[in-house]
Amino acid sequence: MVKVRPPTMALKVLDDAAQAHGGAGVSEDFRLANAWVSVRTLRLADGPDEVHSRANARAEFARYAEHAAPRPQQH
Repeated sequence: MVKVRPPTMALKVLDDAAQAHGGAGVSEDFRLANAWVSVRTLRLADGPDEVHSRANARAEFARYAEHAAPRPQQH
């Protein structure tokens, strides 16, 4: 979860800040554009969010595997 939510939230905050600053948000006048590029690059380097989300889901399901109902036999 920590590999998905914080980078996504950071990118959203930076995107909102750039929107609030208008054209200056993507210029060299503020550090917003540089920060956005840095966070976006880290998200790309870390891998797809779907892969991390699936790994988290499997880990959670594994925690409760002993409590699962028995599966019916297939014929």
